Amino acid sequence: MHRLCLLAVAATAALSGCGKDDPLLPPAPARYQAELRYTAYGVAHIRANDMGSVGFGQGYAVAREHACTLVDQLVKVRGERARYLGAGPGNVHLTSDYAFRVLDLVGLANDSLTRLDEDEKALLEGYVAGFNAYLNEPTHASLNLPCAGQPWLGPISVVDLMAYHRYISVLLSSGQLLGAIAAAQPPGGTGGGWLPQVSPYAAPSAESVGSNGWALGAERSASGRGMVLANPHFPWEGELRFHESHLTVPGKLNAYGASVIGIPGIIIGFNDRLAWTYTVAVGARFTAYALRLVPGKPTHYLYDGQEREMSARVITLQVRQPDGSLREQSRTYYSSHHGPILSLPGVGWTTELALSYRDVNLDNERMLSQFLGVSKAGGMEQFQQVFDTVQGTPWVHTMAADSDGTVWYADAAPVPNLSPATLLAWQQEVARAGSPQSVLARANIILLDGSTSRDEWMVAPGSRSPGLVPTPSTPRLTRRDVVFNANESYWLPHPTITLEGFSPLHGEVRTARSLRTRMNARMLSEVSEGGASGADGRFTLEEVQAAVLSNRSLTAEQLREEVVRRCQATPRGTTQGQSVDLTEACAVLAAWNGRFDAELAGPSLWREFIDAFGPAAQTQAGALFATPFSVSAPVETPNTLVPAPGSGADPVLDRLAAAVLTLNRAGLALTRPLGEVQFAPRAGQRVPVHGGLAQDGVINVVNYNLNLMSSLEPPTSRGPLLNTRTGLTADGYVINGGSSFILATEFVDGGVRARALLTYGQHGNPDSPAFRDQLTLFANKQWRQVAFTEEEISNAPGYETLTLTHD
Repeated sequence: MHRLCLLAVAATAALSGCGKDDPLLPPAPARYQAELRYTAYGVAHIRANDMGSVGFGQGYAVAREHACTLVDQLVKVRGERARYLGAGPGNVHLTSDYAFRVLDLVGLANDSLTRLDEDEKALLEGYVAGFNAYLNEPTHASLNLPCAGQPWLGPISVVDLMAYHRYISVLLSSGQLLGAIAAAQPPGGTGGGWLPQVSPYAAPSAESVGSNGWALGAERSASGRGMVLANPHFPWEGELRFHESHLTVPGKLNAYGASVIGIPGIIIGFNDRLAWTYTVAVGARFTAYALRLVPGKPTHYLYDGQEREMSARVITLQVRQPDGSLREQSRTYYSSHHGPILSLPGVGWTTELALSYRDVNLDNERMLSQFLGVSKAGGMEQFQQVFDTVQGTPWVHTMAADSDGTVWYADAAPVPNLSPATLLAWQQEVARAGSPQSVLARANIILLDGSTSRDEWMVAPGSRSPGLVPTPSTPRLTRRDVVFNANESYWLPHPTITLEGFSPLHGEVRTARSLRTRMNARMLSEVSEGGASGADGRFTLEEVQAAVLSNRSLTAEQLREEVVRRCQATPRGTTQGQSVDLTEACAVLAAWNGRFDAELAGPSLWREFIDAFGPAAQTQAGALFATPFSVSAPVETPNTLVPAPGSGADPVLDRLAAAVLTLNRAGLALTRPLGEVQFAPRAGQRVPVHGGLAQDGVINVVNYNLNLMSSLEPPTSRGPLLNTRTGLTADGYVINGGSSFILATEFVDGGVRARALLTYGQHGNPDSPAFRDQLTLFANKQWRQVAFTEEEISNAPGYETLTLTHD
C-alpha cells in the first residue's frame, strides 16, 4: 500500500481514495505522519511523533518551495551536470563534474551510512521521503516549478543528501578549489583533448558569507535572561538561501529557526532553553603542500628522501552533445597521500613541483549530527557538550545564550594541528620574496613542504579526526554580559576582552578590526540615552531589533562632522586634473544624519568618498585616520580625520571631489535618496533597500555577490561597473544578498519572545507571492512576530494546516 494524504484545514472531504485500505485487513500504520501548520509568509510549523516524520514534513515543505534548487545541487555534487547540460560555457560543467568526481563526496557519504545514529538516520530518511513524495504528486507539474520538464529533475536519495552535506562542509575549502582540482594535469599531458582553465583562488571575503552574531546575558538584558541576535549575510538567490521552519517532536525536539536548503533540522534558531547563531570564521580549513618531483617522473614525488608514486584514477563522464546524444570523455587525475593535486595561479604543475592539499572538513561526517544535537540541547552545559563530543562544526563561530542569562562564544571550527617547527618554517618562506609560500599567502593559502613528515598535521587526543586541533582546545568565552562576532578572528569576542594563546590557524590576533566589527562593539558597549541599549545599558527585544537595522555608519559617526567643516570652509577639490565645486556635496553631508536609511540622501556620496581612500585606509592611520590602531583600544582605533595640510590641496577634499565625479559619471544626483539608487530587482519590481557595505561601517550589510552561487537559476543581472569595490553601476547599486534570516530572541519568565525576517521570502519560485513578500517588510523595517507556542501558532495570521501521511 502506498498513499499520501493531504488534508487542508478548510477542506470538507478527504482526497479521493485517501485512507481506503482493504476492509478485510486492519490498516497498516503509516511510516510517516506529520502535521504542517502554516502561518503567514509561508512558515511551516511541523509537528510529528517521531524524528522520521518531522523530517518527512520538512522535506515536503522544502520541496514545495525549493525543489529545483536542491535537485540541481545534488546533480552537481554527483558530477553529472555535463550529462544533462553539456560541457557548458568555457567548459564550466566539465570543470565542476571532474572536480566533484575527484572529491568523491558520494563515495564518502555512502561509506558513512552505517555510522549514522538513530535520530540522524531517521531525520535524513524522512526528509528524503518527504521531498520525493512532493515530486511524485501528480499535481506537482501544475504547480509551475521553474524547472518542470528538465531531464535532471527527479527523486533524491539519502546518499545524495549526505553527499551534499559534505559539500556544504567543504564549501569554504575544497569548494573553492574546484577549478584548481579539475585543471591539475601533469606537464606535457594532452588532457584528452580538453585543456581546462586554471581557476583563480581567493579566500571568500567576509562580505561573501558574512554575519553579525550577538549573545546578551543577564547583565545586559532588560529581562535578566538570555538574548540572541542572528544576522547572517548570505545570498538572496541560489543554493545558500535559508528556509525557515519550526520542528516539534514532543519530548524530544522543539526548535524554531532556519536551515540552508537541503540540510534537515535547524541551523540558526532557538528552543525552549537556548538560542544560538553562527558567523563565518576566518580560520584555515586546508593546507596546501609543495611536492618535490622525481626528475623525469612528474607523477612521482620525494617524501623523507624516499620516492612515492601518486595514486591515479581515471574518471569518465557522460557529456551531452549539441544533438542530444551522449559521449564519454575521460581524464586521469592524481593524488598524493595528502590529497588531490592542484593547479593554482602562479604555482602550477611543473616538471619539478606539484601542489597537493589536505582539507579539515573532507572527512567531516558529523555536521548534521552537530546541528541536531544543538537543537535538542536542554541547557548551556548540554549545548557545550555537543561541541566537545560531536565536533561537527564546519566553518563558523558560535554565539549562544540560555534562558538563565549565561552567554557563550566559541570558535569551534576545525583547523589543522601544526607543530611549532612547521609554522616557523612556513613563516620564514612567506618572508622570502617570490617564494611560492609568499605568492599563495596573498590568497590566504598556507603552503607547506610536502616532502617532509615534519609538516604533517599532528595527532592530538580528543580530536574529531587525526590531525585536527581538538575542539576543547579551541577559543571560547563564557560570560554573563555579552559575546559577539562579525567574521573576524576569535581575538575580540567581547568589546573589552581579548583572547590569545590559541593556534594561529584560527586567525590573527593584535591586529586592527574591521569597521563592521568595531560598529558592533560600539553598539554593544555604549550606555547612553541615544545608545543602542539606552541609558540603562540593558537591551530590550525592541532595542535589539532597532540596533541591527539602525544603519549607523562608524566612519560617518567618527568623521562626517569634521569633513563637513573642512568642506564648508573650502568648498572645492581637485581630481583627475579637474576642479570640482563641492558646495552641494557639503550641503548634502551636513543635512545627513550618518545613517544608511533608504529615505536619506548622503549615503551614496559618503560611500564613494570613503572608498576613494582605498581599503587599507579603513584599518590603519595615514590617508584617512590620524590616530593609528592600538592593541589596547581595538574598538576605538584607528580614529580622527587626518588634519588638513598647512598649505596646498587638501587630500580629503580631493577625494570628496572624486566621489562627486564618480556619481556624476553614473548620472546619479547627489540629492537622490539611497533607496532610489540602491535596490533589489524582484519579480519585475525594484524594491528600495536600506543598509550598507562592510566598508561603510554598517552592520546591516547588503551587497551584490555571485561568488558562492553555483545554482542553475539565472542570477540577478546588473550593468557594467563604474566602481568595482562599491558595486556602483549606471543604474545605481544592485542588491542580491546581505542580511538574510534575521532573528532576535529574548527569554522571559515563562517562555521566549522572538521576531524574525527572511528578507527575500520563503519561496524560490518567482511566480509565488512569497518570493518577494518579506523583502517589502525588510524595506520597511517591519519584523514578523514568531509563533512558537501552540496557542501562538493556532492564533497566528494565515493559519492553515496540512496533514501528511505516507507509507
